[in-house]
Amino acid sequence: MKITLKILMLCFLLFSCEKATKSINKNLNDKEVSIEQEENLASTKKEIAGNSKDDMKIKFSDLTISMKDYDLSWGDEHPNDRIYETKQDTVFFTLDPGYMLDQPFKIQESAFDEIELYGQYEIKIGMNTHQDVEESLCVLEKWKGYTSKWSKLKIDREDMKFVYIESKTDYPINFTIEELKLAVEKHCGPEWSNEIKNVESVDKSLITFFLTKYVYKIKAKNSQTNKVIEKCIVFYTPTSC
Repeated sequence: MKITLKILMLCFLLFSCEKATKSINKNLNDKEVSIEQEENLASTKKEIAGNSKDDMKIKFSDLTISMKDYDLSWGDEHPNDRIYETKQDTVFFTLDPGYMLDQPFKIQESAFDEIELYGQYEIKIGMNTHQDVEESLCVLEKWKGYTSKWSKLKIDREDMKFVYIESKTDYPINFTIEELKLAVEKHCGPEWSNEIKNVESVDKSLITFFLTKYVYKIKAKNSQTNKVIEKCIVFYTPTSC
């Protein structure tokens, strides 16, 4: 009897983990993306390859980038897929909770002997809550925000990394408390809206500035032919741990 009970408990745990994983993957797949326009979402397909577990490849039509596959998700239900192939110049990933930027990468084509790296970030308004909910932050993703200018980042040609992008502490995002209340009701729902309905100023609200994504631009040049190509890698940040 005890053995049977243990087996039933183990099956329940495995089923719960599998269900939670599928739910997370679905949320990642449903997440909308944009750099300048939402329709720039890269058209992708994944292929099974026999690379090392810790390596992955991003294959553009004219450039291949390899990097370590940690702290990343790409809505992938096939953990053996190691190739992210795209016909456009931008690819998108979601950083896992507890992520750390400093992602090493390599350019596979040796003909591109001059590499430059640029970075920018996007800030959105987030609303905190005292409600007893699973995620205590609601990001107003399709509302006001701030996108930084491109900054050139220092890289070591022999040890290239998507280095951390320094962000400011104040952002030129202006709005009134009434505009905020309407945005919270639209993006977060009535429970969140009720929480701030009696708030008289933005300063007394529960807003926060949330860094939603890092964007890296790789500029690769072949000094023999003077051919220059640019590719973008977008890393979305998680809203909870």
